Amino acid sequence: MVSRRGATETGCLGWMLIIAIIAYVGMHVGAPYMRFYRFRDAVDQQVRYATFRNDDGIRKEIWSAADSIGLPEEAYHLTVERAPSAIRIFGAYDDSWRLFRLTRPVHFILNRQGPL
Repeated sequence: MVSRRGATETGCLGWMLIIAIIAYVGMHVGAPYMRFYRFRDAVDQQVRYATFRNDDGIRKEIWSAADSIGLPEEAYHLTVERAPSAIRIFGAYDDSWRLFRLTRPVHFILNRQGPL
């Protein structure tokens, strides 16, 4: 006969709690990194199509991407260098992640180049 005392196994609840904590920490700590990867992808797209745009058009598109992602003001200060056969876009900015009362700065360096 099976005893049914109403007690539950904490194994499943324990694993669900661990998964929830990992997801919470991942969302808060990983957010600046995801913003950087989205920004880097937008800059890569501008590098790919640089033959069809001038430098001011490239800057405006990158600024628009930085604004939509919600990056800090430092991210708008990029340098666009164009050589006869290549283009290079570089810059750096600081972001931070927050977890409970803990805040840590993160420094991102962007250096993308490609052929024209």
